[in-house]
Amino acid sequence: MNIRLTIFLFFIGNLMIYAQDPVPPDTFDITRPSMQFPHHYKKWGFQVSAGLSFVKPPKDLLENSYQAPLVNIHTTFGLPWNFSIEGDLTTLLVSNQLALGPRFNYLYKNLGVKVGWDIAFVYGQIKQGGFDNSTQMWIHYPNLSVGYKLKRIAFTLKGEMVVITRAVTKSGENEITNSKNFINGGTIAFYIEQRIHKNKVFVIGIKDNYLKAYWPTWMIFTTFNRYYNVPELYLSWIL
Repeated sequence: MNIRLTIFLFFIGNLMIYAQDPVPPDTFDITRPSMQFPHHYKKWGFQVSAGLSFVKPPKDLLENSYQAPLVNIHTTFGLPWNFSIEGDLTTLLVSNQLALGPRFNYLYKNLGVKVGWDIAFVYGQIKQGGFDNSTQMWIHYPNLSVGYKLKRIAFTLKGEMVVITRAVTKSGENEITNSKNFINGGTIAFYIEQRIHKNKVFVIGIKDNYLKAYWPTWMIFTTFNRYYNVPELYLSWIL
């Protein structure tokens, strides 16, 4: 058979195959896999993300540069009637925070709103270098998120109030207990959730903590009585 005729028949055959079996359209929508963007979560559905937070407190809080990142695990569990529950574990070994709270989510076209209230337990302990210190705290985080999404990317602005309801600090045999509720400050964060590979989503967040007491630095809470801006970079992968 003539080689030119063979090549011609090869291309014709491939065109017929592609015509009969077209490439399926891309149906990905950032709404379903996102965690920060407010939307109606799948009822009884479960999502989890893992990431790191990079923080550098002001120098007058910590003289040495603060390089170790905070490890973060965030979860969402969908409930009926546009409700959900979010859980969050953030740890630095000597400082740990576990938070849990409900959310109400409202989505209208590409705009979403989320209202929530988290209750967090903080535990920290240092038993090295001559120190024998520990702390336990209960913190409330009423929060509001507003987001806007496109097909493959979502933008969310989140604000929180930080209220410390109880703090117990021990140094050796000495114990200091504060059971008086006080507003510790607030936070504001901006999150971008972007499709990276197939249906996997990567999250980048920039957060400003405007607080008197930043919980990872619990060991110097009692020596400062002013507000600080503590910037934070958050990176996570939705699993």
